[in-house]
Amino acid sequence: MVRFGVLKDVESVNIIRKEVNDLHVHGKPDVFKPGFSEDMKEYLKNYANARDKFFLVCEVNGVVCAYAMVNYVVKPETPYRFELKFLEIQEIGTLKAMQGNGYGKKLVEKIKEIAVQYGINRIELNMWTFNDDALKFYDSVGFKTYRRYLEWFND
Repeated sequence: MVRFGVLKDVESVNIIRKEVNDLHVHGKPDVFKPGFSEDMKEYLKNYANARDKFFLVCEVNGVVCAYAMVNYVVKPETPYRFELKFLEIQEIGTLKAMQGNGYGKKLVEKIKEIAVQYGINRIELNMWTFNDDALKFYDSVGFKTYRRYLEWFND
C-alpha cells in the first residue's frame, strides 16, 4: 500500500535512506559524506505536513519497504522561459532486500497520480551516472533524459 508518510514513519524510512546514502558515498565519495548524521535523520521531518513537499511510503505487511521524498517546485517566468511548475523527486529508495518487487514503480505511479490531481504535467528528478540500476528503473517507469549536467574535476 502506498500512502503519505507521517512522523511515525521517519525512523523506518531513514533505514532505507541510509542504504541510499551508502550507495552514493560509494559511487561519488568526493561529494557524499559517509555515515548518516543526525541532521540527515532529522531532514525527513521537514517533509511531514509541509505545504511545498511531502513524502510517500510503500508499506507491506506493516513494514515500510520503500519511500519517495517529493518537492512541489515553481520556477517563475524569466526572459528566456515560461513559468515552470513541477513535482521533483528529491529522493526515492527501496530496502535493498526488497528491491525488484515493484514498490518503486508503485511510488512513481502515485506521484504521477498526485501530479495529475494538481494539474501538473511534469515530474523531474536528477540522478548520478554511476547508478545504472536507477537509470534502468527510471527508464522503465517512463522518464526520459532531457538535460545533462557535466563537470570538469581537477584531481
